[in-house]
Amino acid sequence: MNFLYSDEPIIACSTSATSNAAMAVLRISGFQELTEYQNFFSKNLSSVEPRKVYYTKIIYNNHVYDDVCITFFAGPASYNGENTLEISIHGNTLNIERILKLFTTHSNTRLAAPGEFTYRALKNKKLTLAQVEGLDLFLNANSGYALNEGLSLLSGSLYDLYKELYFLFTRHKASLELSIDFSEDVGEETARQNYLSSLEDFRKKFKSLVSRVAPLTHNLLEPEIVLAGLPNAGKSSLFNFLLHSDRAIVSPIAGTTRDYLSETVIIDETRYKLVDTAGLREASDVIEKEGIRRTKKLLEKSFFSILLINPFESDETLNDLLRDDYDVIYFTHADLPGFDGARAQLVARFSKLGPMGAIDLQNPGEIARKSLNALITKKYLDLISGKPILFDRHRALILQIDEMLDNYVNSATYEQDVAILSHELNTLGHCLSELIGIISPDQVLNSIFSNFCIGK
Repeated sequence: MNFLYSDEPIIACSTSATSNAAMAVLRISGFQELTEYQNFFSKNLSSVEPRKVYYTKIIYNNHVYDDVCITFFAGPASYNGENTLEISIHGNTLNIERILKLFTTHSNTRLAAPGEFTYRALKNKKLTLAQVEGLDLFLNANSGYALNEGLSLLSGSLYDLYKELYFLFTRHKASLELSIDFSEDVGEETARQNYLSSLEDFRKKFKSLVSRVAPLTHNLLEPEIVLAGLPNAGKSSLFNFLLHSDRAIVSPIAGTTRDYLSETVIIDETRYKLVDTAGLREASDVIEKEGIRRTKKLLEKSFFSILLINPFESDETLNDLLRDDYDVIYFTHADLPGFDGARAQLVARFSKLGPMGAIDLQNPGEIARKSLNALITKKYLDLISGKPILFDRHRALILQIDEMLDNYVNSATYEQDVAILSHELNTLGHCLSELIGIISPDQVLNSIFSNFCIGK
Protein backbone atom coordinates (compact mmCIF):
# COMPACT_ATOMS: atom_id res chain seq x y z
CA MET A 1 0.00 0.00 0.00
CA ASN A 2 1.35 3.42 -0.96
CA PHE A 3 1.28 5.99 1.86
CA LEU A 4 2.55 8.90 -0.20
CA TYR A 5 -0.92 10.38 -0.38
CA SER A 6 -1.42 13.82 -1.79
CA ASP A 7 -2.60 16.66 0.42
CA GLU A 8 -5.67 17.37 -1.71
CA PRO A 9 -9.12 17.25 -0.09
CA ILE A 10 -10.63 13.79 0.42
CA ILE A 11 -14.16 12.59 1.05
CA ALA A 12 -15.62 9.31 2.28
CA CYS A 13 -18.60 7.86 4.09
CA SER A 14 -17.44 7.22 7.65
CA THR A 15 -20.47 5.07 8.46
CA SER A 16 -21.59 1.94 6.64
CA ALA A 17 -22.17 2.46 2.94
CA THR A 18 -23.13 -1.14 2.20
CA SER A 19 -26.67 -1.21 3.62
CA ASN A 20 -29.49 1.25 4.08
CA ALA A 21 -29.64 3.11 7.39
CA ALA A 22 -31.49 6.06 8.88
CA MET A 23 -28.41 8.29 8.73
CA ALA A 24 -24.94 8.27 7.19
CA VAL A 25 -22.02 10.60 7.85
CA LEU A 26 -19.80 11.90 5.05
CA ARG A 27 -16.49 13.46 5.98
CA ILE A 28 -14.49 15.92 3.87
CA SER A 29 -10.96 16.78 5.01
CA GLY A 30 -7.90 18.69 3.81
CA PHE A 31 -9.47 21.84 2.31
CA GLN A 32 -8.17 25.35 2.98
CA GLU A 33 -11.42 27.26 3.43
CA LEU A 34 -14.91 25.98 4.17
CA THR A 35 -16.36 28.45 1.66
CA GLU A 36 -14.75 26.40 -1.14
CA TYR A 37 -17.92 24.24 -0.88
CA GLN A 38 -20.45 27.07 -0.84
CA ASN A 39 -21.88 26.01 -4.22
CA PHE A 40 -23.13 22.77 -2.63
CA PHE A 41 -25.07 24.22 0.32
CA SER A 42 -28.01 26.55 0.86
CA LYS A 43 -26.46 27.73 4.16
CA ASN A 44 -24.01 30.65 4.08
CA LEU A 45 -20.83 28.79 5.05
CA SER A 46 -18.94 31.95 5.98
CA SER A 47 -21.16 32.21 9.08
CA VAL A 48 -20.53 28.63 10.22
CA GLU A 49 -18.64 28.36 13.51
CA PRO A 50 -16.50 25.35 14.44
CA ARG A 51 -18.07 22.52 16.46
CA LYS A 52 -21.64 23.70 16.00
CA VAL A 53 -24.33 21.79 14.11
CA TYR A 54 -26.23 23.56 11.32
CA TYR A 55 -29.22 22.48 9.27
CA THR A 56 -28.94 23.08 5.52
CA LYS A 57 -29.70 21.58 2.12
CA ILE A 58 -27.26 20.04 -0.34
CA ILE A 59 -28.10 21.80 -3.56
CA TYR A 60 -26.30 22.05 -6.90
CA ASN A 61 -27.49 23.75 -10.10
CA ASN A 62 -30.87 24.38 -8.45
CA HIS A 63 -31.33 20.66 -7.73
CA VAL A 64 -31.85 19.67 -4.08
CA TYR A 65 -30.07 16.43 -3.19
CA ASP A 66 -30.86 16.12 0.53
CA ASP A 67 -31.71 17.88 3.79
CA VAL A 68 -28.62 17.54 5.98
CA CYS A 69 -26.82 18.68 9.12
CA ILE A 70 -23.22 19.86 8.93
CA THR A 71 -20.48 20.29 11.53
CA PHE A 72 -17.17 22.04 10.86
CA PHE A 73 -13.97 21.11 12.73
CA ALA A 74 -11.18 23.62 12.17
CA GLY A 75 -7.65 22.27 12.02
CA PRO A 76 -5.47 21.63 13.90
CA ALA A 77 -8.20 21.02 16.53
CA SER A 78 -9.71 18.11 14.59
CA TYR A 79 -9.31 14.34 14.42
CA ASN A 80 -6.53 14.43 11.84
CA GLY A 81 -5.32 18.00 12.30
CA GLU A 82 -6.93 19.23 9.05
CA ASN A 83 -10.03 21.29 8.36
CA THR A 84 -12.85 18.76 8.36
CA LEU A 85 -16.52 18.97 7.45
CA GLU A 86 -18.92 16.26 8.60
CA ILE A 87 -22.22 15.97 6.71
CA SER A 88 -25.05 13.92 8.19
CA ILE A 89 -27.25 12.72 5.34
CA HIS A 90 -30.07 10.21 4.91
CA GLY A 91 -28.57 6.76 4.77
CA ASN A 92 -30.02 5.19 1.63
CA THR A 93 -26.99 3.71 -0.16
CA LEU A 94 -28.07 5.26 -3.48
CA ASN A 95 -28.22 8.66 -1.78
CA ILE A 96 -24.74 8.16 -0.33
CA GLU A 97 -23.30 7.23 -3.70
CA ARG A 98 -24.83 10.13 -5.60
CA ILE A 99 -23.71 12.73 -3.03
CA LEU A 100 -20.17 11.30 -3.03
CA LYS A 101 -20.22 11.47 -6.83
CA LEU A 102 -21.51 15.06 -6.68
CA PHE A 103 -18.52 16.25 -4.64
CA THR A 104 -15.87 14.22 -6.47
CA THR A 105 -17.19 15.32 -9.89
CA HIS A 106 -17.74 19.01 -9.25
CA SER A 107 -14.92 19.90 -6.81
CA ASN A 108 -11.24 19.12 -6.39
CA THR A 109 -12.17 16.51 -3.76
CA ARG A 110 -11.38 12.83 -4.36
CA LEU A 111 -12.49 9.62 -2.65
CA ALA A 112 -10.35 8.69 0.35
CA ALA A 113 -8.34 5.48 0.44
CA PRO A 114 -8.91 3.03 3.32
CA GLY A 115 -7.48 4.49 6.53
CA GLU A 116 -6.41 7.74 4.88
CA PHE A 117 -8.08 10.01 7.44
CA THR A 118 -6.21 8.20 10.22
CA TYR A 119 -2.97 8.19 8.24
CA ARG A 120 -3.19 11.98 8.02
CA ALA A 121 -3.76 12.07 11.80
CA LEU A 122 -0.55 10.05 12.18
CA LYS A 123 1.35 12.25 9.74
CA ASN A 124 0.15 15.41 11.51
CA LYS A 125 1.15 13.96 14.91
CA LYS A 126 -2.40 13.87 16.23
CA LEU A 127 -1.92 10.14 16.90
CA THR A 128 1.13 7.97 17.47
CA LEU A 129 1.61 4.69 15.65
CA ALA A 130 0.73 2.81 18.85
CA GLN A 131 -2.55 4.74 19.08
CA VAL A 132 -3.32 3.91 15.45
CA GLU A 133 -2.71 0.23 16.27
CA GLY A 134 -5.09 0.60 19.21
CA LEU A 135 -7.70 2.07 16.90
CA ASP A 136 -7.18 -0.80 14.46
CA LEU A 137 -7.72 -3.31 17.27
CA PHE A 138 -10.75 -1.40 18.55
CA LEU A 139 -12.37 -1.35 15.11
CA ASN A 140 -11.70 -5.04 14.40
CA ALA A 141 -11.92 -6.58 17.88
CA ASN A 142 -13.54 -9.99 18.31
CA SER A 143 -14.03 -9.76 22.07
CA GLY A 144 -14.64 -7.40 24.93
CA TYR A 145 -11.03 -7.84 26.06
CA ALA A 146 -9.69 -6.91 22.60
CA LEU A 147 -12.03 -3.90 22.55
CA ASN A 148 -10.71 -2.79 25.93
CA GLU A 149 -7.08 -3.28 24.94
CA GLY A 150 -7.61 -1.33 21.73
CA LEU A 151 -9.18 1.54 23.65
CA SER A 152 -6.48 1.26 26.33
CA LEU A 153 -3.80 1.68 23.67
CA LEU A 154 -5.69 4.45 21.90
CA SER A 155 -6.40 6.68 24.88
CA GLY A 156 -6.47 4.62 28.09
CA SER A 157 -4.21 2.97 30.65
CA LEU A 158 -1.80 1.32 28.20
CA TYR A 159 -1.37 4.61 26.33
CA ASP A 160 -0.71 6.36 29.66
CA LEU A 161 1.83 3.65 30.58
CA TYR A 162 3.68 4.16 27.30
CA LYS A 163 3.73 7.93 27.86
CA GLU A 164 5.05 7.46 31.41
CA LEU A 165 7.72 5.05 30.19
CA TYR A 166 8.94 7.55 27.64
CA PHE A 167 8.95 10.33 30.25
CA LEU A 168 11.02 8.18 32.64
CA PHE A 169 13.37 7.25 29.81
CA THR A 170 13.96 10.88 28.79
CA ARG A 171 14.52 11.81 32.45
CA HIS A 172 17.13 9.07 32.75
CA LYS A 173 18.76 10.13 29.51
CA ALA A 174 18.92 13.69 30.85
CA SER A 175 20.59 12.41 34.03
CA LEU A 176 23.31 10.75 31.92
CA GLU A 177 23.87 13.97 29.98
CA LEU A 178 23.98 15.84 33.29
CA SER A 179 26.67 13.52 34.60
CA ILE A 180 28.71 14.16 31.44
CA ASP A 181 28.38 17.92 31.16
CA PHE A 182 27.60 19.22 34.65
CA SER A 183 29.02 16.72 37.14
CA GLU A 184 31.42 19.35 38.47
CA ASP A 185 28.53 21.73 39.16
CA VAL A 186 26.23 19.26 40.95
CA GLY A 187 28.94 16.96 42.30
CA GLU A 188 29.92 13.55 40.96
CA GLU A 189 28.23 11.66 43.78
CA THR A 190 24.94 13.51 43.34
CA ALA A 191 25.07 13.09 39.57
CA ARG A 192 25.74 9.37 39.96
CA GLN A 193 22.89 9.00 42.43
CA ASN A 194 20.46 10.79 40.08
CA TYR A 195 21.62 8.58 37.20
CA LEU A 196 21.07 5.30 39.08
CA SER A 197 17.83 6.44 40.69
CA SER A 198 16.28 7.48 37.35
CA LEU A 199 17.42 4.20 35.79
CA GLU A 200 15.74 2.18 38.54
CA ASP A 201 12.48 4.15 38.13
CA PHE A 202 12.44 3.36 34.42
CA ARG A 203 13.41 -0.30 34.96
CA LYS A 204 10.63 -0.93 37.50
CA LYS A 205 7.98 0.61 35.30
CA PHE A 206 9.14 -1.29 32.23
CA LYS A 207 9.22 -4.63 34.10
CA SER A 208 5.52 -4.14 34.89
CA LEU A 209 4.96 -4.16 31.12
CA VAL A 210 7.16 -7.23 30.58
CA SER A 211 4.96 -9.22 32.97
CA ARG A 212 2.12 -8.89 30.43
CA VAL A 213 4.11 -10.58 27.67
CA ALA A 214 3.76 -14.17 28.82
CA PRO A 215 4.03 -16.71 25.97
CA LEU A 216 0.75 -17.00 24.05
CA THR A 217 0.15 -20.38 22.46
CA HIS A 218 -3.18 -19.26 20.99
CA ASN A 219 -4.36 -16.39 18.81
CA LEU A 220 -6.57 -14.40 21.17
CA LEU A 221 -7.35 -11.79 18.51
CA GLU A 222 -9.19 -14.38 16.41
CA PRO A 223 -9.65 -17.50 18.56
CA GLU A 224 -10.63 -20.66 16.69
CA ILE A 225 -12.79 -23.52 17.94
CA VAL A 226 -11.88 -26.57 15.86
CA LEU A 227 -13.98 -29.74 15.57
CA ALA A 228 -11.92 -32.84 14.74
CA GLY A 229 -12.49 -36.57 14.42
CA LEU A 230 -12.66 -39.49 12.06
CA PRO A 231 -15.11 -39.33 9.15
CA ASN A 232 -18.76 -39.68 10.18
CA ALA A 233 -17.97 -38.78 13.79
CA GLY A 234 -20.71 -36.12 13.92
CA LYS A 235 -18.59 -33.00 13.48
CA SER A 236 -20.94 -31.37 10.96
CA SER A 237 -23.96 -32.10 13.15
CA LEU A 238 -22.32 -30.38 16.14
CA PHE A 239 -21.16 -27.55 13.87
CA ASN A 240 -24.73 -26.90 12.72
CA PHE A 241 -26.05 -27.22 16.27
CA LEU A 242 -23.67 -24.59 17.63
CA LEU A 243 -24.52 -22.25 14.74
CA HIS A 244 -28.29 -22.76 15.03
CA SER A 245 -28.34 -23.45 11.27
CA ASP A 246 -27.74 -26.14 8.63
CA ARG A 247 -24.50 -24.62 7.35
CA ALA A 248 -22.65 -27.94 6.87
CA ILE A 249 -23.94 -30.89 4.86
CA VAL A 250 -24.74 -33.84 7.12
CA SER A 251 -24.57 -37.32 5.57
CA PRO A 252 -24.00 -40.91 6.73
CA ILE A 253 -21.44 -41.20 3.93
CA ALA A 254 -17.92 -40.91 5.40
CA GLY A 255 -15.79 -38.12 3.96
CA THR A 256 -18.64 -35.75 3.07
CA THR A 257 -16.69 -32.77 4.42
CA ARG A 258 -13.52 -32.73 2.27
CA ASP A 259 -12.26 -29.27 3.26
CA TYR A 260 -12.90 -27.22 6.35
CA LEU A 261 -15.87 -24.89 6.83
CA SER A 262 -15.72 -21.88 9.12
CA GLU A 263 -18.36 -19.56 10.52
CA THR A 264 -18.51 -16.98 13.28
CA VAL A 265 -20.12 -17.86 16.58
CA ILE A 266 -20.51 -15.47 19.53
CA ILE A 267 -20.19 -16.96 23.01
CA ASP A 268 -20.49 -14.72 26.07
CA GLU A 269 -19.74 -11.56 24.05
CA THR A 270 -16.63 -13.02 22.41
CA ARG A 271 -16.52 -13.77 18.70
CA TYR A 272 -14.91 -17.09 17.77
CA LYS A 273 -14.25 -18.78 14.46
CA LEU A 274 -15.96 -22.18 14.55
CA VAL A 275 -14.27 -24.65 12.19
CA ASP A 276 -15.71 -27.94 10.90
CA THR A 277 -12.81 -29.96 9.52
CA ALA A 278 -12.37 -32.84 7.12
CA GLY A 279 -12.42 -36.28 8.76
CA LEU A 280 -8.96 -37.61 9.57
CA ARG A 281 -8.23 -40.97 7.94
CA GLU A 282 -5.89 -42.58 5.45
CA ALA A 283 -6.97 -41.17 2.11
CA SER A 284 -5.89 -41.76 -1.48
CA ASP A 285 -7.99 -38.96 -2.97
CA VAL A 286 -5.80 -35.87 -3.62
CA ILE A 287 -8.49 -33.40 -2.56
CA GLU A 288 -9.29 -35.30 0.63
CA LYS A 289 -5.58 -35.55 1.47
CA GLU A 290 -5.27 -31.79 1.23
CA GLY A 291 -8.33 -31.36 3.45
CA ILE A 292 -6.77 -33.64 6.08
CA ARG A 293 -3.48 -31.73 5.92
CA ARG A 294 -5.34 -28.48 6.56
CA THR A 295 -7.23 -30.09 9.44
CA LYS A 296 -3.98 -31.02 11.19
CA LYS A 297 -2.63 -27.50 10.69
CA LEU A 298 -5.79 -25.97 12.16
CA LEU A 299 -5.59 -28.23 15.19
CA GLU A 300 -2.03 -27.13 15.89
CA LYS A 301 -3.02 -23.47 16.29
CA SER A 302 -6.57 -23.86 17.55
CA PHE A 303 -7.67 -22.01 20.66
CA PHE A 304 -10.17 -24.69 21.68
CA SER A 305 -10.20 -28.19 20.19
CA ILE A 306 -13.06 -30.69 20.30
CA LEU A 307 -12.54 -34.34 19.38
CA LEU A 308 -15.65 -36.29 18.36
CA ILE A 309 -15.60 -40.10 18.41
CA ASN A 310 -18.19 -42.42 16.88
CA PRO A 311 -17.51 -45.71 18.75
CA PHE A 312 -19.13 -47.70 15.93
CA GLU A 313 -16.66 -46.45 13.31
CA SER A 314 -13.13 -46.28 14.69
CA ASP A 315 -9.89 -47.35 13.02
CA GLU A 316 -6.16 -47.16 13.65
CA THR A 317 -6.15 -43.45 12.77
CA LEU A 318 -7.69 -42.90 16.21
CA ASN A 319 -4.32 -43.88 17.71
CA ASP A 320 -2.72 -40.84 16.07
CA LEU A 321 -5.58 -38.55 17.06
CA LEU A 322 -5.37 -39.48 20.73
CA ARG A 323 -1.68 -38.58 20.91
CA ASP A 324 -2.77 -34.93 20.92
CA ASP A 325 -4.48 -33.11 23.76
CA TYR A 326 -8.01 -31.79 23.36
CA ASP A 327 -10.06 -29.43 25.45
CA VAL A 328 -13.03 -31.77 25.36
CA ILE A 329 -13.79 -35.23 23.87
CA TYR A 330 -17.32 -36.35 23.01
CA PHE A 331 -18.66 -39.83 22.22
CA THR A 332 -21.37 -39.37 19.59
CA HIS A 333 -24.22 -41.55 18.31
CA ALA A 334 -25.19 -42.39 21.90
CA ASP A 335 -28.79 -42.96 20.79
CA LEU A 336 -27.93 -46.03 18.68
CA PRO A 337 -28.39 -49.61 19.93
CA GLY A 338 -25.16 -51.17 21.20
CA PHE A 339 -23.58 -47.82 22.05
CA ASP A 340 -22.56 -48.79 25.59
CA GLY A 341 -20.72 -51.89 24.42
CA ALA A 342 -18.94 -50.11 21.57
CA ARG A 343 -17.87 -47.31 23.87
CA ALA A 344 -16.65 -49.78 26.53
CA GLN A 345 -14.40 -51.47 23.96
CA LEU A 346 -12.78 -48.15 23.06
CA VAL A 347 -12.34 -47.15 26.70
CA ALA A 348 -10.61 -50.49 27.32
CA ARG A 349 -8.21 -49.77 24.44
CA PHE A 350 -7.52 -46.12 25.27
CA SER A 351 -7.19 -45.10 28.92
CA LYS A 352 -7.45 -41.49 27.81
CA LEU A 353 -11.15 -42.11 27.14
CA GLY A 354 -11.78 -43.38 30.67
CA PRO A 355 -14.59 -42.29 33.02
CA MET A 356 -13.59 -38.59 33.05
CA GLY A 357 -11.91 -38.49 29.65
CA ALA A 358 -14.89 -38.32 27.31
CA ILE A 359 -18.52 -37.25 27.50
CA ASP A 360 -21.54 -38.92 25.89
CA LEU A 361 -23.26 -36.54 23.48
CA GLN A 362 -26.81 -37.62 22.71
CA ASN A 363 -29.16 -35.26 20.88
CA PRO A 364 -27.30 -32.12 22.04
CA GLY A 365 -29.61 -29.57 23.60
CA GLU A 366 -29.35 -26.38 25.62
CA ILE A 367 -27.71 -28.14 28.58
CA ALA A 368 -24.91 -29.45 26.35
CA ARG A 369 -24.57 -26.05 24.66
CA LYS A 370 -24.31 -24.20 28.00
CA SER A 371 -21.80 -26.73 29.32
CA LEU A 372 -19.57 -26.39 26.24
CA ASN A 373 -19.90 -22.60 26.19
CA ALA A 374 -18.87 -22.49 29.86
CA LEU A 375 -15.70 -24.49 29.11
CA ILE A 376 -14.79 -22.21 26.20
CA THR A 377 -15.44 -19.05 28.19
CA LYS A 378 -13.45 -20.27 31.20
CA LYS A 379 -10.41 -21.00 29.06
CA TYR A 380 -10.62 -17.58 27.42
CA LEU A 381 -11.00 -15.75 30.74
CA ASP A 382 -8.09 -17.70 32.24
CA LEU A 383 -5.85 -16.70 29.32
CA ILE A 384 -6.70 -12.99 29.56
CA SER A 385 -6.59 -12.81 33.36
CA GLY A 386 -3.02 -11.51 33.23
CA LYS A 387 -4.02 -8.75 30.77
CA PRO A 388 -1.67 -9.99 28.02
CA ILE A 389 -0.42 -7.65 25.30
CA LEU A 390 -2.04 -8.94 22.10
CA PHE A 391 -0.03 -7.18 19.41
CA ASP A 392 2.81 -9.32 18.05
CA ARG A 393 4.83 -6.19 17.17
CA HIS A 394 4.55 -4.83 20.71
CA ARG A 395 5.30 -8.20 22.29
CA ALA A 396 8.46 -8.67 20.19
CA LEU A 397 9.70 -5.14 20.89
CA ILE A 398 9.01 -5.40 24.64
CA LEU A 399 11.07 -8.58 24.85
CA GLN A 400 13.83 -7.04 22.75
CA ILE A 401 13.92 -3.90 24.91
CA ASP A 402 13.86 -6.03 28.07
CA GLU A 403 17.02 -7.86 27.00
CA MET A 404 18.71 -4.60 26.01
CA LEU A 405 17.67 -3.01 29.29
CA ASP A 406 19.15 -5.86 31.35
CA ASN A 407 22.44 -5.46 29.48
CA TYR A 408 22.36 -1.70 29.94
CA VAL A 409 21.64 -1.99 33.70
CA ASN A 410 24.62 -4.34 34.00
CA SER A 411 26.80 -1.86 32.08
CA ALA A 412 25.57 1.03 34.23
CA THR A 413 26.84 -0.82 37.30
CA TYR A 414 30.37 -1.53 36.08
CA GLU A 415 31.06 0.56 32.96
CA GLN A 416 32.88 3.85 33.55
CA ASP A 417 33.04 4.99 29.91
CA VAL A 418 30.03 7.30 29.50
CA ALA A 419 30.40 7.23 25.71
CA ILE A 420 29.66 3.49 25.72
CA LEU A 421 26.72 4.01 28.07
CA SER A 422 25.38 6.80 25.89
CA HIS A 423 25.57 4.61 22.76
CA GLU A 424 23.72 1.74 24.47
CA LEU A 425 21.09 4.13 25.80
CA ASN A 426 20.50 5.65 22.35
CA THR A 427 20.00 2.18 20.84
CA LEU A 428 17.53 1.30 23.60
CA GLY A 429 15.76 4.62 23.05
CA HIS A 430 15.31 3.89 19.35
CA CYS A 431 13.52 0.61 20.13
CA LEU A 432 11.41 2.29 22.80
CA SER A 433 10.38 4.99 20.31
CA GLU A 434 9.34 2.27 17.89
CA LEU A 435 7.26 0.56 20.57
CA ILE A 436 5.48 3.75 21.61
CA GLY A 437 4.92 4.72 18.00
CA ILE A 438 7.11 7.79 17.66
CA ILE A 439 8.91 5.96 14.85
CA SER A 440 6.63 4.46 12.16
CA PRO A 441 8.26 1.81 9.94
CA ASP A 442 6.60 1.55 6.52
CA GLN A 443 6.09 -2.21 6.75
CA VAL A 444 4.14 -1.70 9.98
CA LEU A 445 1.97 0.95 8.32
CA ASN A 446 1.21 -1.45 5.48
CA SER A 447 0.10 -4.12 7.93
CA ILE A 448 -2.09 -1.78 9.98
CA PHE A 449 -3.86 0.22 7.29
CA SER A 450 -4.70 -2.88 5.28
CA ASN A 451 -7.30 -3.51 8.03
CA PHE A 452 -8.86 -0.05 7.97
CA CYS A 453 -12.14 0.75 6.31
CA ILE A 454 -12.81 3.62 3.92
CA GLY A 455 -13.90 6.67 5.88
CA LYS A 456 -11.58 6.05 8.82
